[in-house]
Amino acid sequence: MHGRRFVRRSLALRCLGIAVGLLLIGALPQQAEARDPLLIPGKTSLYQRALSRPDTPLTREPGTGATVETFPPFEIFYVYDRRNVGGKDYVEVGRSLTGGSEGWIPADKAIDWRQTIVLGFNNPANRGRTLIFKSRTDLESTLSSEDVTARIDRLRREAVMQRLPADSPVISIEPAEFVDIEREFYILPILEAQRVRLPSNGPAKLLRIASVAERAESTPAPASQEDALKNFRIGVTFVIDTTQSMQPYIDEVRRVIARLRDRIAGSPQADRFRFGLVAFRDSTRLVPELTYVTKVFLPLDEDATADKFIAAIDQVEAARISSEGFTEDSIGGVFTAADEMNWEPFGGRFIILITDAGPRQPGPEAMMGSLAAPELHALLEQQKGVALFTLHLKTANGRFDHETAEQSYRIMSSFAGAPLYFPIEGGDTGDFGRQINVLSGELERMVTDAVGGRLREAQGARNDISSSTSRAGRAMQLAYLGSVSSTRAPDVFEGWLTDRDPLERNVVPVTPYVLMSKNELSTLRDVIRKAIELGTDPMRSNRATFFQRLRESVALITRRPEAVQNAGTLGDLLGEYLQDLPYNSEIVNITPEDFRDMSPIRERQLFDALRSKVTALERIHGEAARWYPLKPGAPPGESVSVVPLTLMP
Repeated sequence: MHGRRFVRRSLALRCLGIAVGLLLIGALPQQAEARDPLLIPGKTSLYQRALSRPDTPLTREPGTGATVETFPPFEIFYVYDRRNVGGKDYVEVGRSLTGGSEGWIPADKAIDWRQTIVLGFNNPANRGRTLIFKSRTDLESTLSSEDVTARIDRLRREAVMQRLPADSPVISIEPAEFVDIEREFYILPILEAQRVRLPSNGPAKLLRIASVAERAESTPAPASQEDALKNFRIGVTFVIDTTQSMQPYIDEVRRVIARLRDRIAGSPQADRFRFGLVAFRDSTRLVPELTYVTKVFLPLDEDATADKFIAAIDQVEAARISSEGFTEDSIGGVFTAADEMNWEPFGGRFIILITDAGPRQPGPEAMMGSLAAPELHALLEQQKGVALFTLHLKTANGRFDHETAEQSYRIMSSFAGAPLYFPIEGGDTGDFGRQINVLSGELERMVTDAVGGRLREAQGARNDISSSTSRAGRAMQLAYLGSVSSTRAPDVFEGWLTDRDPLERNVVPVTPYVLMSKNELSTLRDVIRKAIELGTDPMRSNRATFFQRLRESVALITRRPEAVQNAGTLGDLLGEYLQDLPYNSEIVNITPEDFRDMSPIRERQLFDALRSKVTALERIHGEAARWYPLKPGAPPGESVSVVPLTLMP
């Protein structure tokens, strides 16, 4: 990053110091002798927290005694007390609820943090990089200027070229490369949020953030972009519908990959491609003769060459028997590819879904149960860094399914703002072959550019398969460069940005995440499960009792009846933790009256959405690699992770 740079913190180092407040106080048993931290004013279950600035000294008593520890920037503390000694303010802090207070730090070394919300920059490919302004006034003045487009363009050029004048309203700009917050953890906390309307006339939020970097004096200099790109490799997994009528399309995929193999044989590009192959059908409980729901014919790994792909697809045959209904379990197929393939060695990560049917709706017959399209997309892009291309064969037999299938696949199939859904009208095999051939050609050019040390240039803003593939590829390469580059340490600074591009209303440069402990996530998951159980109980007497029964259940789960007895919305029952987030959802605002008057269709949609979110949250909860201990000896329940705010109810 130019000017001042953003923090990219080592997962193995800085995450060890993070501590997060409980969703509800009762979620974690307290030691009898331990003091509770101070509550946020007006709250009954949320504790005050603070972030450290660089070189923050800790003493046993406020203002006296030797320094017992010096903290790096952005350690996260609970606040136990505040005191003025000799005209100077001090804060009593501790990193663990069970560990209690560790000592005192100067108040001017602490940044108060009301909510544990952090931002992750989205991939900067195909959009202008986000400017960070020195003050809210500077940002608002820029947005209200008559020449706002020219001014923002000029400020971006100055920041990129490291030529910001001393009186510039801009303090920094986001990095040129993409740094994935879920794999290369960094902290960009939101300190304040205000609503605003942008020059594009779209609603947005002004966000006050803080940023800091890990000290990196011993970090080796990063490789040049040219050298780094020469190691860029692509992993491609085909996920193919193998129900009846799909054999011509299976055969066409084989021909296209065989031609790609022949073109790159013996060249440096050949070693940069690896392939996987997953087939899917539908529920074998409903139709046992289908023999499988999903089947891995070729695992994506270091040995999965084009030759092995050809050998594997030769074993794939379309089913000879029809499944029940028209939809198939494509979500199960894509999930298998995302979860069971070894994506780690590859900078370019692509799944190519080929089907003539919409995805089976969440439910007991679906392989992934409750997982729906929005949560699958979050798994793919945010957690796995995988782009999903969908080639939807709109055959005449499925005409009644086309609209709902397209809605789901458009949600699932996008990456860094590039739409990756491509309908094949009429299921025309010739058009399908051309589309697959164009896609393979774009991937080949992406690898050729990388071998030559060149970043792939996006091919315009069209949404055809060539342009969209080049844009997704450029985003992949920026993500790869971000993962292999190093960052120089700057000072702490605070600044302001907008959560939408000020000029392009559909461009979203940042994603909010919630920093959560495992105990928090457990409690939230259990409350949502109970809401689903009570709301869908066929024996329930009436809707009017739902909220009262849920209040009683939440009180038992959290052992804090007084905290929920007056809850007025579903969000209140899910905990104070969700109330003041700078982002909101339709679900948390549902009142008893809303639920009482809800149509049966809307009620089903509500609980389907909650089931899908629980499924996604359970995956995060169960992934040991995502959770990091607060400090040596801290209880496992206090380990923390970042959870996309889109997965919050």
